[in-house]
Amino acid sequence: MYTGTLIRDLMATVERTERNVQRKASAEEMELEQLYDLPVAALDREPVFAGAA
Repeated sequence: MYTGTLIRDLMATVERTERNVQRKASAEEMELEQLYDLPVAALDREPVFAGAA
């Protein structure tokens, strides 16, 4: 039976999904940092292109 909470339920679902996506992205980023042994500070620097004029 429709209870009038459809929009609230949809918004809660979207928020849960966004949190899960952010959590997964963070976990993947940490995994890649460990895999490549990259220091966190190196990710904040501008890219250096070798041989670029």
